[in-house]
Amino acid sequence: MTTYDVVHLVIHATGGTIQGRTKLQKVIYFVGVLTDRLKQLGYRAHYYGPYSSDVAGAIQELRSLGFLEQRTTGVGTTDNFGFEVTRYDYTLTDEGKQVAAEKAAAHAVEWDRIRKAVTAINAAPVQDYVRLAVAAKTHLLTQQAGSALEPDALKAKAQEHGWSAFTPEQYDDAIRFLTAVGLDRETTASGVRSPG
Repeated sequence: MTTYDVVHLVIHATGGTIQGRTKLQKVIYFVGVLTDRLKQLGYRAHYYGPYSSDVAGAIQELRSLGFLEQRTTGVGTTDNFGFEVTRYDYTLTDEGKQVAAEKAAAHAVEWDRIRKAVTAINAAPVQDYVRLAVAAKTHLLTQQAGSALEPDALKAKAQEHGWSAFTPEQYDDAIRFLTAVGLDRETTASGVRSPG
């Protein structure tokens, strides 16, 4: 399966809709971790945490084929420069759902792994894109370090990437999320899973 196929099936597994570009990137990141496809998906450190231009390209390809619609919504706030903050929401079209269902049938084993990963992510207590981004940053930094990081070390590593320091509450939320999806042993003192 290609990155394009994985992205298509992840959106399909979410019920066909994801609210927010950052959330979409983070959900696919965690699906990549949980299905051992992270390397294939091309994630690297970016301003909002792990980001993949390959995933962004797959989203564009899905849109250009008419399989995915993108809608923009003003969220009623402004950024530091006075511009309105916009959220990008993604929904599979009817044709996109049909093609995804065909892919799921053709790749039943991979589809099952993706579906189970999305189910675990959706069942986790942390769902908003900010907390998912902090959880993804926590996971990425721990993987880069090769060992569990205490909160102070994690904050220092985050600042090396130009990321604002995590608050104790954000770190706790990240650990709660990672525990819920079964990745806590990678980011806490109980051990680190070797990267795939």
